[in-house]
Amino acid sequence: MIIGLEGDIVNNKGQALIEFVLILPIFIFLLFAVYDFGMIFSSKNTLETSTSDIVNLYKNGKEINEIQGMYNDLFIAISEDDNYIKITVKDDVRLITPGFNKVFGNPYQVMVERYIPYE
Repeated sequence: MIIGLEGDIVNNKGQALIEFVLILPIFIFLLFAVYDFGMIFSSKNTLETSTSDIVNLYKNGKEINEIQGMYNDLFIAISEDDNYIKITVKDDVRLITPGFNKVFGNPYQVMVERYIPYE
């Protein structure tokens, strides 16, 4: 209990509840945002590893159809240029944070590209 200036007893029990209600949505938004960015970085790391494996398979003479059969959950594209072979691997990440779909698009597409020079 706190005694006010005029000697009245002031009750501050509702103040903590109001502060909690104001901070909770911000905290939940930040928690979801951290989760989404973690999923994006995890997916990017997985794609980097998969792309290295795909490059090794392609260099060892595997056909694109065989490689896509091994990685059927990923989008794999191989294009050839005069000097380089470009391997593109894509995957989708579903975002759960409200409002991120307007900024990043939902699902967010993670992409890794590798350029291999002709030998």
